[in-house]
Amino acid sequence: MSENLPKVAVVLGGGGIKPYSAIPLISFLQEQNIQVDLLVGCSGGSIMSALWSYGYTPDQMLNDVAPRLKKSTFKTNWKALLAVGNLPFGRMDKHTALIHAGPIRKVMKDLWGDTRLEDLKTKTIIQVTDFETGEGIGLETGLLADCVYASSAIFPLLPPLKMGERYLFDGAFTAPVPILQAIRHKVDIIIVVDFLEKVQTDPKGLFDNLVHTGKLNAKTIGASQMALSIDINHAEIIYIKVVFEHFISFWEIDKFPEILNAGQIAMGKVKEEILLVYNHLRQKMAEEAVR
Repeated sequence: MSENLPKVAVVLGGGGIKPYSAIPLISFLQEQNIQVDLLVGCSGGSIMSALWSYGYTPDQMLNDVAPRLKKSTFKTNWKALLAVGNLPFGRMDKHTALIHAGPIRKVMKDLWGDTRLEDLKTKTIIQVTDFETGEGIGLETGLLADCVYASSAIFPLLPPLKMGERYLFDGAFTAPVPILQAIRHKVDIIIVVDFLEKVQTDPKGLFDNLVHTGKLNAKTIGASQMALSIDINHAEIIYIKVVFEHFISFWEIDKFPEILNAGQIAMGKVKEEILLVYNHLRQKMAEEAVR
């Protein structure tokens, strides 16, 4: 890489399939020949980071990858469902959850095979959470399919994955927008993408209330980590907020036009800022190089 180019990191937060709305950002950066030196993702954002770093193009993400996420991929685990009602034969613990992990893990295996995280084209960090200690961890090595599954395994919907001596699950529990992982690598520009749904003010039922409290928790953690990042970081931070009017389930592939449209709207607000910051730093670094 030329020493006169700013080092750029992209951080993709969690949000199920909503992080597919980052595709317009990926296309824009590629069209502008802006090299990305570091990718950081958690949960759904880890899937997009891995696809991007592995080499899938935006068109392939839409036309090849997205159709693999069918509703039939998310198979109900009836034993875990029985456990919710404390019924006989029910079981739900760190080894099992409401959805069987097998079909989802097969999709990820098909996407990435035996590729390892440390061998990707762009350095990539995957945010996960230790199920037993609550510690947030940035994975930088390991089988890519395993790392991405662990990062997106939101419990109690999907079970944690044992990696080494740890049981790891959804990174959004500890860093819904893992910007602190990017700050450790001392880049010049950090593009942060946050995927947000409008919070219900009066949720009804078990599922809606679980979603509601999860959103509030993520909002609080994300805001505090963002404030800390701004306070301790020297890099330029460009914050992209992608807003959705309502909840979108993992399997609602029919909502992809809506997801992409949200990404296009968000990108329309920040394109000029990205170019302005990038070109300013590039010129500044070039001037310093000839002094």
